[in-house]
Amino acid sequence: MITYRQPTVLDVPVLTSLERSMFPDYPWSQAQFKEEIAGLGGTRQFILALSDGSIIGYAGIMVVAAGVPADLLTIAILPDFRGQGLAQQMLAELENWAKAKGATEVILEVDTKNESAIRLYNFARYEEISTRANYYGLGIDALIMRKELI
Repeated sequence: MITYRQPTVLDVPVLTSLERSMFPDYPWSQAQFKEEIAGLGGTRQFILALSDGSIIGYAGIMVVAAGVPADLLTIAILPDFRGQGLAQQMLAELENWAKAKGATEVILEVDTKNESAIRLYNFARYEEISTRANYYGLGIDALIMRKELI
């Protein structure tokens, strides 16, 4: 059974390890995860997906003020748990939170080679607006996408 909860600082080592395995070219650091967790309830929302008590996925969003775009920070699901709608569910929850905080739209960056993530965002009605060269590192470009929150 899949359950969801917010992270705590005690989850940071596991999150950092998962991050390195799923995004080896540009992983978040422990400090980045701690910063996101510190902002919970204010400018950030973060969700963990768990199976039998183990973290199998996570997603986060930031809204700095009402009336401005939200920034989808990350979304990741372990390979063995992909294709079950977990990312869709977390994305919808984060979008609802951002809308409640007064965000007008959600903006995100995704590796241009991350086809499964791009499919997820297209399915969720995000539109491609531009590309940023070398965003994740030399030769690793980002596709910039947006979705208006209605």
